[in-house]
Amino acid sequence: LKQKEMRNVTNILIVNLSFSDLLVAIMCLPFTFVYTLMDHWVFGEAMCKLNPFVQCVSITVSIFSLVLIAVERHQLIINPRGWRPSNRHAYVGIAVIWVLAVVSSLPFLIYQVLTDEPFQNVTLDAFKDKYVCFDKFPSDSHRLSYTTLLLMLQYFGPLCFIFICYFKV
Repeated sequence: LKQKEMRNVTNILIVNLSFSDLLVAIMCLPFTFVYTLMDHWVFGEAMCKLNPFVQCVSITVSIFSLVLIAVERHQLIINPRGWRPSNRHAYVGIAVIWVLAVVSSLPFLIYQVLTDEPFQNVTLDAFKDKYVCFDKFPSDSHRLSYTTLLLMLQYFGPLCFIFICYFKV
């Protein structure tokens, strides 16, 4: 966005969307690929916590960037002479999205653990010193509440919003 005429709301939001998708490609896909192939976690405790956190942040930022793009398109088509989002609105929206994404992803930093529990009763040498990375919430109800919140926040809410914006167009 070095050229001034390229700095518009849509392009600003697309750059943000691209950045969050790039974050997934760099920080999440390689780790998930290796973890799936090896069937145990080899990246240490810090990455065990950081990887799902970054993944959740990235997904939240991506979907809400799409929501803001839908709102902007809706305003430009339905109400071309009315209120239009400005570049400043786009930057504020992006900041709000990132804060919301980080806050909603914090449980991954708190409850993600690296453990050898699944391998403790296995006597085969192949499973010695192997670890898995998974969430360990205080209770099943906490896990259910959080995953339901994420489902609403990352899927149903944005889906309804985008559907309404594009249905009216």
